[in-house]
Amino acid sequence: MHLTTEQLPKNLRGTIWACLIAPRPIALISTLDDQGVPNIAPYNSYSGLANNPPLLGVSFSRRGDEEKTTLANIKETGVFVINLVPRFLADVMNTSAEGIDKEDDFKRLGLTRAEAGTISCPRIGESPASLECRLLNIVPLPPSRCEMVVAQIVGMTIRDEFYTPENGFDPLAADLLASVGAEEYLSMNGESLHLPKTW
Repeated sequence: MHLTTEQLPKNLRGTIWACLIAPRPIALISTLDDQGVPNIAPYNSYSGLANNPPLLGVSFSRRGDEEKTTLANIKETGVFVINLVPRFLADVMNTSAEGIDKEDDFKRLGLTRAEAGTISCPRIGESPASLECRLLNIVPLPPSRCEMVVAQIVGMTIRDEFYTPENGFDPLAADLLASVGAEEYLSMNGESLHLPKTW
């Protein structure tokens, strides 16, 4: 079968990319607003861009005409934390987007607020590894309405039980979660999950 993107049925125009561009790592991104209120939201549209210095990119869509809270906070403060998501945080990840603005998401989700080592933004204590990021650039992605945040990783926290002297981090031991469809997920240890979409 061959289709142009214009020939895709309307009901597939979002879900097919989630299935074709897979697996995708899952992160809970923690940010602060200009009043110091923490926000936590799930993202699977991020990727490493370079190793030296370490750069990553996060793509943000819009909610109607509004920026997502995470992007607005990054623009205000210039920093954020990528918190890797293990299998045991799958349900927390899936419900994290259900909060309201100006609500402390650490308290709402029952997560441990821990200090980052290099930036003024909290990380999630339960995460097996957290990447502390400083904003470098925001790149529009026309003809879509998306924007890509380009950031430099300036610090990281790796839980001792997942650190290895050979590679620095063991993703299998951490049992990280990946997105493999619109509502389908797979842990590094082979467990498949179906989580109704909330974000």
